[in-house]
Amino acid sequence: MKILVVDLDGARAASLAARVRAQDETLGVTLVRADENLLDAVQRAAPDLVIVDMERPDRDGLDSVRLLHGQEGLPVVMFVDDDDPAFMEAAIAAGVSSYHVHGAALPEIKPILRAAMAFFRHTQGLNARIAEAEGRIAARNTIEAAKRLLRTRDGLSEPAAHRLLQRRAMDQQRKLAEIAEALLCEAGQDKAGRRDG
Repeated sequence: MKILVVDLDGARAASLAARVRAQDETLGVTLVRADENLLDAVQRAAPDLVIVDMERPDRDGLDSVRLLHGQEGLPVVMFVDDDDPAFMEAAIAAGVSSYHVHGAALPEIKPILRAAMAFFRHTQGLNARIAEAEGRIAARNTIEAAKRLLRTRDGLSEPAAHRLLQRRAMDQQRKLAEIAEALLCEAGQDKAGRRDG
């Protein structure tokens, strides 16, 4: 497993990396360079997991974690020295998979990394299912709107409007929602054209 260690304090980062390596020599540990941001470091190191170490909770430091979560989608383990429940909530909202207050002693790292990876995969799966459900709802809403348009504009019944959309979808070998969206766009352009004229 490749790990990227992030800490604004270079000496702390090196110390944490050494302690991680001491617990498990098979872990490949890389540090963020002093002159690079987190996203650039992720591009360079291509890690499987990111460890962010903070001496004290720093909300500004969460911005890069938030960007990382949105763009790269990697599990993030965060270690802080001081307990701060509100910061923990903010860190998890920013995309941290596993949050730990460790003080001077680093806990056993391998179970933490495994748990963070498992939590991250589980969350990604949930997000994918939510996005799929939202897509189905949006498609259904688009189809219903297109049927309403056909009923009001062309005087079709609901079953007839549905059959018309289905026929067009089969003829054009496209999804029903795509045909419905195209119909709504055409109607919107026609309406805009009439206003301009």
